[in-house]
Amino acid sequence: MHPILIEIGRFKIYSYGFMLALSFWLGILLAAKRAERRGIKQENLFDMSIILILAAVIGSRTLYILTHRADYHSLLDIVALWQGGATFYGGFILALAGAIIFLGRRNLPFFLVADACAPSIALGFFFTRIGCFLSGCCFGKPTGSIFGIVFPPHSPAGYYCPGLPVHPTQLYDSLYGLVMAGALLLVDRKSPFTGFTFGILCILYGAGRYTIDFFRYYESSARFGRLMTVSQLMSLCLIAAGVIILGWLSARARKAKRAAV
Repeated sequence: MHPILIEIGRFKIYSYGFMLALSFWLGILLAAKRAERRGIKQENLFDMSIILILAAVIGSRTLYILTHRADYHSLLDIVALWQGGATFYGGFILALAGAIIFLGRRNLPFFLVADACAPSIALGFFFTRIGCFLSGCCFGKPTGSIFGIVFPPHSPAGYYCPGLPVHPTQLYDSLYGLVMAGALLLVDRKSPFTGFTFGILCILYGAGRYTIDFFRYYESSARFGRLMTVSQLMSLCLIAAGVIILGWLSARARKAKRAAV
C-alpha cells in the first residue's frame, strides 16, 4: 500500500488523487474523440467536463461521508479527498444531472453524448480503484482465500481488520472496469440505436457492483436493512434504469423506422 505516490519535502502527491485525476484526464480525451466522430465538437465535451468533474467529486464524496460517518471527525477529514473515500453513485447521479442541464442548454442530444462517454466512465473505474487499493480504502471482508491481502495498520483496512487478510475488492472493481470498457467499445461498434451503449453500461456496472459488494466490508451506516448495502440497492435501481432505457429507445427506434418506410 502506497497512499503517497511522491513526496519531496512538504510536497506530496497522493496515490488516490493522482489516479482520480488521471482517470478524468484520459476519460475526457477518449470521450471527446468519440464525440467528434458522432458530429459533436470536442469543445462541448471539454466545457461539459468542468461541470462533470465538480459534480462527480462533490457527489461522490458527499455520499461516501454519509455512509461512513464514523470515519469523519473534522472539516479537514471531509475535504481530504486526495486520501481516498468516494462513492460512485453519488458522483454519477450529480454528474448525470449536470450533464442533462448542460446538454439541454447547448441543444445537444443527451444519449448521443452519453454513448460517447460510456467507455470513459468504465475506464475511470479501472484507474480510481487502483487509487483506492493504494490508499487502503474500499476494502473487502476478511477472507481465508488465496486472494486475501493484509493491509498495514495505518490504513483504513488495517484499522478495521487489523492483521486480517481481506478481499482486495478494489482490484476486483478495477479489473471489472477494464473489462467493461473493452466490452462497451466492442458493443458500440454494432449499436442498433443511439443510447444503446449507455444503457448497457448501466446494466453492466449495476450487476458488477451488486456482486462485488457481497465481498466488500461496510459499516452498519452503509447498509440498507439486513439483506443488502445502500450501493446494492442503488445497483438494482441502475440495472432497472438500464433495462428501461434500452426498452424505451428500442421502441422509439422501431417506431421511427416504420414511419420512414
